[in-house]
Amino acid sequence: MNAPFTTSELQLAIARLYGDHPATHLYGASDPNHELSTLQTITATVFLDYAKKQKAAGSDGIKTIDELQAQFNEYKSLNGPPLSLADVIISKQPAMCLAAEFKRASPSKGLIAANLDSAEQGVKYANAGAGVISVLTEERWFKGGLDDLRGIREATQKSGADRPAILRKDFVTTKYQILEAAANGADSILLIVAVLPLGLLKELIDYARNLGMEPLVEVHALCELDVALESGAKVIGVNNRNLHTMKLDLAQTEKVANAITDKGVKLGQDVILCALSGMSNAHDVDRYRNQKVQMCLIGESLMRAADPAEAIKGLCLHPDDYASQKRGGGAYTHGLKIVKICGLTNVEDAQAACRAGANLLGVIFAEKSKRKVGVDGARQIVEAVRKFGERSDRVSIEVESNGTALSSLDDKSMALEQASRRPLVVGVFQNQPLEYVKQMVDECGLDMVQLHGQEGMEAANAKNFGVPALRVVDIESGGNGEQRKGSELAEDILSKVTADPLAILLDTSIKGAKEGGGTGVTFDWSIAESLQSLGLPVIIAGGLTPDNVGEAVASVRPWGIDVAGGVEAGPGKKDLKKVEKFVSGARSAAVEANKGF
Repeated sequence: MNAPFTTSELQLAIARLYGDHPATHLYGASDPNHELSTLQTITATVFLDYAKKQKAAGSDGIKTIDELQAQFNEYKSLNGPPLSLADVIISKQPAMCLAAEFKRASPSKGLIAANLDSAEQGVKYANAGAGVISVLTEERWFKGGLDDLRGIREATQKSGADRPAILRKDFVTTKYQILEAAANGADSILLIVAVLPLGLLKELIDYARNLGMEPLVEVHALCELDVALESGAKVIGVNNRNLHTMKLDLAQTEKVANAITDKGVKLGQDVILCALSGMSNAHDVDRYRNQKVQMCLIGESLMRAADPAEAIKGLCLHPDDYASQKRGGGAYTHGLKIVKICGLTNVEDAQAACRAGANLLGVIFAEKSKRKVGVDGARQIVEAVRKFGERSDRVSIEVESNGTALSSLDDKSMALEQASRRPLVVGVFQNQPLEYVKQMVDECGLDMVQLHGQEGMEAANAKNFGVPALRVVDIESGGNGEQRKGSELAEDILSKVTADPLAILLDTSIKGAKEGGGTGVTFDWSIAESLQSLGLPVIIAGGLTPDNVGEAVASVRPWGIDVAGGVEAGPGKKDLKKVEKFVSGARSAAVEANKGF
């Protein structure tokens, strides 16, 4: 969304905000005519909005600063003083404190969950153990508001669970915004160092503390860390996203943690460190736990989750839970982790699959497929998927395993689960020279490949292509739909599996047909169930649709599912409503199927 002010008005607003004391940590501070970054555009817009608001205070229902103070005093007398953000985080130790975020939209992802009920979502977060609930209140880019803040505070106060601290997340540059937050139930506010001169930052921190609020002070660059420490910040959050460029780097928190330690500042004592932005899973949480991070903020994945409580449970906030997950064996207990949308031929469909929550996106290179794409088309899809996932290169899928084929594939399944938290592009090939497959991997930037012909298990070794490979195992069906039955098929398949592939995909093949795949026919799902009970995670394909995927997930609890024709409007063109229904139906069914495990 474009800002409602002219470029010159926004530049003047930034100049007013920066004042006469520019510092090296302020983007473009030495050049008043520099092109504004995304962060500066949003901040300047909010700054001008509040300048107008304060000018109109006392009329049109807009409260003056004195009226806000009176509202805060009354709120505090009825509901108690603000919770200390620092105390809440410390109280969760040794577990990682979760800041679950309520965010309807964002500049990088657009709409996320625009119509979600804030109070209901807040109670779900609180009941699942979130120590903090972060509420986006910026209206234009994030579609939030103070109504969301009040609704979550009131609902969580009444829910019966230990009340989480409520954080107002906005582009705060004035005391008015801080008092407004406190008067509407916030316990803390976010202060972004990247747009605040040191003097103003200190002033806002002191003002918040006088209200009983410990602010979360956000940094990204190391020069911003110096400012945060000089300001006396107690709770420092590292935004892994550079809000000037919108680029994401999950290693940024580790860089800041190391810099803090190098300065002789004690993490957990002198400063509480938090990781902000880009995290979505237990591996991310454990990664930061090892850096002495005490709070992780997670938003988008929880807002999109069919069951936020299950998603929070899966984060393994307590170190014992994560250790238990790593030790757990038996692929059958993994549940649905991978959703693959295959046969994509254009960028629009690929973007829709990403938004729906697919982990893997398949582009087909098989010569006889009606969904075959060329190099240019595949490359465009790869670029779009990378942009959605905020990455510029392939995702590395690294596995250390020296055990049996079965244990190796189980280890690889967990590595793929982690890697595919951001969608990956799979090139699908069938009986084509391995040299050609490698060429397409390099020219198109594929993240992985899928072998769907008679290439053999050993051909699926990552050494052949420089990327890992899925290996398809055909489950033969007669031309009239008859299939071989029996769990002995599972034993037969298992005996032929090697450690070469990244994972095994089961698909239907029609007896007598020269080419497999794309049959639109389901196979006997008990074969997949038997394989998983023997410890082999599998992806099932063949005949899946939005109407039967729930049954497949509920009855088999497959590790992964794959669909192409079942979500099409016609060959090579997806029905976007079917795509969304397929993914959401699968995820919802998985939540129910996982109960009791």
